[in-house]
Amino acid sequence: MKDAHPSSVCLEKLLEELQRALSLHFGSTRKIRHLRRRRSNYSSTYTIENLEVDLDHGKHLSLVFKDLSPTSMLKDARNVRPEFLYCPQREIETYRAVLDSEAFGTPVFFGAVEQPQNGRFWLFVERVEGPLLWQVGRFGHWEDSARWLARFHGHFERRKRGRQAFPATLIAFDRDHGMRWIERAGTLLQRGNTFPRAEFNILARKFERVVSRLLSLPQTLIHGEFYPSNVILRGIGSANRVCPIDWEVTAIGPGLLDLAALTSGGWTNEQKRLLVTAYHQALEPMAGASLSIEELMESVEYCQLYLAVQWLGWATNWTPPKDHKQNWLREALRLAQRLGL
Repeated sequence: MKDAHPSSVCLEKLLEELQRALSLHFGSTRKIRHLRRRRSNYSSTYTIENLEVDLDHGKHLSLVFKDLSPTSMLKDARNVRPEFLYCPQREIETYRAVLDSEAFGTPVFFGAVEQPQNGRFWLFVERVEGPLLWQVGRFGHWEDSARWLARFHGHFERRKRGRQAFPATLIAFDRDHGMRWIERAGTLLQRGNTFPRAEFNILARKFERVVSRLLSLPQTLIHGEFYPSNVILRGIGSANRVCPIDWEVTAIGPGLLDLAALTSGGWTNEQKRLLVTAYHQALEPMAGASLSIEELMESVEYCQLYLAVQWLGWATNWTPPKDHKQNWLREALRLAQRLGL
């Protein structure tokens, strides 16, 4: 056994729980012969480790160990992430009860540890090899990601229409949840430097129209943060190259919020139209395909306005990742003006 770095999780306890989880996953007792662990470079909100596991009978697994326990939240994330979003069971239940790795190429779920009495919430999933979407320059990969979203949203919209149950831990996008962000944004902006108060107040008064527009869109299972930093591209030859990770804020809400996250940033109008068109062409009937490209484009802009306000309401001392770093207040006011708000 090898412990490559200091960790709050002792090696013996990790071995015990991982061995139990893998035995449940495979349906028979599994013994871990060797375990190598190292801190992942992608630890952003919680401590994440890459595990190389050698089991009996010569089986080898490459896993991600994500410690969702409250004490594992990294200092920067603890200072900025809204407390009401914290629910460690959400990502665990999303992997266990919702995601289908064979159908959608998401990481395989290998097990979890849920011990609320000890404040312990661990997740074990497949470690997927490949670059993040934002690291890849080929536009076709972005179009593939838009098509993936359309198929994913269509599948879970059918499930929702069929009244199949979703885990209660998922975020429910409703009016109260949507309006919460404009209220937080107003409070947090007033604590900071001067800002165009009159323009923001106009937006705040009309923000309910934005939320109502989003509630009128087809509702489905959404990732919640479908930014290119949360999408891995599997190696060439994989049946489904697009592999979203980090399902911490999975919700039932408007699918176009995910498309809005994917198409945010410095795209030209023509590039954004191409991504929206790729999504539209992959949509199934009853999943929003009845909307024209122009209607989809406008709806995506409403969603991007909402996301800009959400980031404004995140925290005043938060610095966004470089792949979607921008002036969210300026973006919100630009989109509000463009949409006639």
